[in-house]
Amino acid sequence: MRMPRNLKYFAVTVAVLLVGAFGTVSCSKIPEPDFQEPSPSVTITFASLETGTGTAQRFAEQFMERYPDIRVETKILPPISDFVHDAFVNELVNGETQTDLYALDTIWIAEFASSGWLKPLDDFFDAETLDKVLAKPLENAHYNGRLYALPWYTDSGVLFYRKDLLEEIGADPPQTWSELVEQADTLQRSGKVRYGYLFQGDKYEGLTVNFLELFWANGGELADEDGFRLNVPEAVETLRFMQNLLEARISPREVLQYKEVQARERFLAGDAAFLRSGPIVWGLSASSEVKGKIGIAPLPVGPSGGQIVTSIGGASIGLNARTTGEREKAAIRFMKFLIGDEARRQVALGHFRLPVVRNAYEDADVLAFNPYYGDIGQMIENAARFRPIAVNYSEISNVLQTGLHDALNRGIDAEAALEAMEQLIRALPASQ
Repeated sequence: MRMPRNLKYFAVTVAVLLVGAFGTVSCSKIPEPDFQEPSPSVTITFASLETGTGTAQRFAEQFMERYPDIRVETKILPPISDFVHDAFVNELVNGETQTDLYALDTIWIAEFASSGWLKPLDDFFDAETLDKVLAKPLENAHYNGRLYALPWYTDSGVLFYRKDLLEEIGADPPQTWSELVEQADTLQRSGKVRYGYLFQGDKYEGLTVNFLELFWANGGELADEDGFRLNVPEAVETLRFMQNLLEARISPREVLQYKEVQARERFLAGDAAFLRSGPIVWGLSASSEVKGKIGIAPLPVGPSGGQIVTSIGGASIGLNARTTGEREKAAIRFMKFLIGDEARRQVALGHFRLPVVRNAYEDADVLAFNPYYGDIGQMIENAARFRPIAVNYSEISNVLQTGLHDALNRGIDAEAALEAMEQLIRALPASQ
């Protein structure tokens, strides 16, 4: 049967998982609205998470240098996706009027838009402007065919590897799970590294992403003609692979407490041969023990897969539906600044993130800084997958986080764990 296209948000005590889909994104030319300059001395507030490079605050400062009559105050939250989500939701549920702009994880847009918390942006950004944005991040910023957020920077899971160590053993970057395990084991046994492969295994959004990337790279799909499916051979194989990484000590059990920061710190300290993470690691490596020693490759594929796959992430800027008047004008001006020529280079060069503007991937300075940027940009356009797009995605991810972490931590049989999750989900009305 067909999965429903539009899902109504509701709270549940047990998280549910379902797959939704956006309506078709319109590419028609939208007339530029009659935009007036905001009045002097208007102040707007921008809420974001800490990126590790002070992204939100630094862009606010740059903007205020150019537009001194607009003040941008920033609210910076800890770099934990689930924490930031709940903080934003609590504000908006309670009728927040002081915060104008929110840096949203791409997976929250459907939830926030369907709840009436975001103002549609179609009238503020014409087709010519939006055509400059990468297709996948832009698609994910829509809900029911309308634009509810402006892509700011994007993200993608990639494999970091110790280039110097692979050269020593005469190996190319691994293309399959078996090659990854073999190379990691060889380097561990040689004493050159303490850990083989590091990933984000704590009970949070990062674990969901890690599992889905492996699942997709193993040829898996979350739904078929009969609806949602989790207990399928590709998923069982994926979870067993993750369990085997721990059992064989290719990955240390400490990864079950690792989020992005902890995993990359260990890799940047020279402790590991391989790391699954986002492109920010490249920029941070310039002041690390592995400076000049690392490379970037696509994530390896599983035995049932064959296609390179990555997840798409990043941040898009949403406008509070309650923001009006001069603050709305100032907020739109700030959003346009964030995807302008000046800002798109800084996203890559100063903040080590992936720009959403196409021409950034043709910029000589950007490519000189990170020669892998061009390949990553192509991967986002051609191989990136969306996590389940649903208005209740936070609940979706929660059930995956809990079930996967328990299975990894306690060694629960993979098939039994996945079957239990699937039965819980399919028994709920929202999963039908």
